[in-house]
Amino acid sequence: MVLIPEPTQQGMICCDAETPRKVVSEETEPYYFETYVGYQKNIEISRGDSLFWISSDLRTAYLTRGPQHIESHFFATLVRGFAPENKSSTITNRTVLPYINGCSTKQIFPPDRPGDPTMQMLFIPPHCSEQHHHIHSTARSVFVLSGSGRCIVGLNEKSSVTVDLVPKRICVLSPMCPHHFETSDEPLIVLPVHVWSSVLGAENGHPMLNGTFRI
Repeated sequence: MVLIPEPTQQGMICCDAETPRKVVSEETEPYYFETYVGYQKNIEISRGDSLFWISSDLRTAYLTRGPQHIESHFFATLVRGFAPENKSSTITNRTVLPYINGCSTKQIFPPDRPGDPTMQMLFIPPHCSEQHHHIHSTARSVFVLSGSGRCIVGLNEKSSVTVDLVPKRICVLSPMCPHHFETSDEPLIVLPVHVWSSVLGAENGHPMLNGTFRI
């Protein structure tokens, strides 16, 4: 990832919505995306591209195809070469699909076919290590919707970095970045955007589960 103006830490970029900025995928990545952090008055979506974004009241998610201009208050991710029909979904209902280590997920915008980008909701209960340390083969842009927790990034204890996760914080994970989430006394809800998904949706075979490789 290339963050303007800050560098990455152990394969992850973390920033808060109070400071507007943009994260752009590296030139070597096969899927181009841009993640917009904080208030963005006029995000341009070109023909053939689409934008995942959330409403200012944090209750609705949108998937908007170009050409279009969007005002975003907290978090948006543009994916190039992906232009489905316009969609919207509430992000207030509970998660319904099982995930690892007691977590669960909901497909906010499930992929119509394998490989399509997707937005998910991940619920991590209190006092949870969330999951085994793991990697994803493609990038993830993650918005912290509510609660609190930590993201541990790095291959081992000596090289790892711990980042606090609080509402309206955005983390962008590079492909193959080793990480996992943890919680203490309260749950954590995050909204990850996958720029590529390996499968469609099933009880034991959905994008969150099949895109996770334990290490």
